[in-house]
Amino acid sequence: MQAVRYTGPNKPFTLESVPKPSPQEGEVLVEVRAAALCHTELHFADGTLNLGVQPITMGHEAAGVIVEVGGGVDSARIGERVIVYYYVGCGSCRWCQKGEEQLCSTLKAEFGFISDGGLARFLVAPQRNAVVLPEALSFESAAPIGCGVTTAVHAARLAQVEAGEWAAVYGVNGVGFGLVQLLKHRGLRVVAVSRSERRRTEAARLGADAVVDSTDAGTVAAGVRA
Repeated sequence: MQAVRYTGPNKPFTLESVPKPSPQEGEVLVEVRAAALCHTELHFADGTLNLGVQPITMGHEAAGVIVEVGGGVDSARIGERVIVYYYVGCGSCRWCQKGEEQLCSTLKAEFGFISDGGLARFLVAPQRNAVVLPEALSFESAAPIGCGVTTAVHAARLAQVEAGEWAAVYGVNGVGFGLVQLLKHRGLRVVAVSRSERRRTEAARLGADAVVDSTDAGTVAAGVRA
């Protein structure tokens, strides 16, 4: 199968032919129907992020269809439309027990970071990482949820915001747009802050109650308070 491969910092990604993976015990094989690009991929390419693991297949935002299952997985899952959660923790440390797998110090896998990801035709993942998608959601719309939207959900949880409160989203982009929508869904009033007029306009379209131009950083606080 074809895959987008990372071979080291400051090197361009390459399109290579690699073996098709096979699901092992407790795993599923997902035929990728859509994969999104994150700014993280650019950090890999320019050497800003170097985890010392190469070559690997890039991509941590992938959605598709389960086409094969490994031992111990119900065959009824074949045909399910899924998005792949990209952290695979040890399952036993205090972080994994709290649902904070991203803080696990002994990750078993992290797709597109330290193990082969979703910028390929097929991706193998533990069955618990293959989260079923609603039929109404397209693969193209679902793929960015894997990182951008889940990051927004995590941020909102850490902020412990409540309905009726005001929240400022500083920087509206992939994550910021998701956060604007999530906060509005939860009943908050939202101020979107960005230097980009285009992004401020989009944030307003997505529900932001007010927008603030952050071109002059010295005026942002006053703009938010206003």
